[in-house]
Amino acid sequence: MPTSEISRLRTALDFLTSHLPGASELAEVAEKGSLTLDSNHVPNPEQQLLDTTDAVLSSEDHQKALNEFREKRLNNLEVGRLYERYIGYLYERDGWYVTFKGIVDGFDDLGRDLICVKGNVHHIVQAKCWSKHKTIHEKHVYQLHSSTLHYRMQYRRMLREKYGKQETKKRMKLINQDLKSVICTTTELSETAQEVVKYLGGHMEHRKEPLSKDYPMIKCNINRHSREKIYHLPFDTTYDTIIIGNVDGELYAETIREAESLGFRRVGF
Repeated sequence: MPTSEISRLRTALDFLTSHLPGASELAEVAEKGSLTLDSNHVPNPEQQLLDTTDAVLSSEDHQKALNEFREKRLNNLEVGRLYERYIGYLYERDGWYVTFKGIVDGFDDLGRDLICVKGNVHHIVQAKCWSKHKTIHEKHVYQLHSSTLHYRMQYRRMLREKYGKQETKKRMKLINQDLKSVICTTTELSETAQEVVKYLGGHMEHRKEPLSKDYPMIKCNINRHSREKIYHLPFDTTYDTIIIGNVDGELYAETIREAESLGFRRVGF
């Protein structure tokens, strides 16, 4: 490739990474890869941590992989994904049914990282793990509010297809009362963003929640039909699609020993 063309592409990349939120992090992921972001795509991600070709891994190997994952230095985009998982954990711990839209759908998440449901209450959640020196501006609040309106529209359409107009009208009255946008952040909102949240009243909430990497990350899942007990580590292929709490006995465990003492085995082993 001619030197002039390389220079032109480098200038374009510098412009994009300087002006587009998240572009520099994406460039880093494209160059180095990401165990966190690729967790749904890497066939044997534990090999990247353990650097071993052994087919049989012991409980100690699984724990070592988890420990190294906790200690791994993450880029900004990976930290953001971990924050979504942490907020999801807090919701699931309190009995909510959580869908991880941001991690599973990537840039097709429509600005909603989590959909959390408990009974008739629906929370559309956006998680922003930003430096304390940065401020969340009103555009993010507007985006979340618009995404919540879109969710309401989709939900109404689904109900009409399943129950018809009359039943949908009854059910939407309940949903409209209990549908809320929740923006979870590690930093403050701008004054204008705070005003927008206040104006929206009961339909919008801001929660300031610091990220903790010490929360229990092992998902202990029970198959509803076979009752098989399987645990999933943060780098397992289906980790972010596993819901914890919709079957009695499911939980998040701190250690491999805890999970296995409760009768769970590692997925794929």
